[in-house]
Amino acid sequence: MKNLSFSPPEMLQSRPRAVVTGWEEVLIEQHTGLFSYETNCIRVRTKAGILSVSGKDMVISYFGTQDLLIRGKVTGLSLQEGVT
Repeated sequence: MKNLSFSPPEMLQSRPRAVVTGWEEVLIEQHTGLFSYETNCIRVRTKAGILSVSGKDMVISYFGTQDLLIRGKVTGLSLQEGVT
């Protein structure tokens, strides 16, 4: 009999994940570095491409080796695939 285990797809494929909380906070997991930083647009490198978080008065409140937390008034998210 085989033991089966379940892992979410983002864990298996090291895909980035963005969790938006109330449009005031974005947690980005599995990032590979910061691309650019301005108070109206923060661009983060991921294996899938560049993830852009746009808004107003945005700051990076936590920057770890695999995840980072952005706070401010978030107005949009976009992914530029294939660009790293």
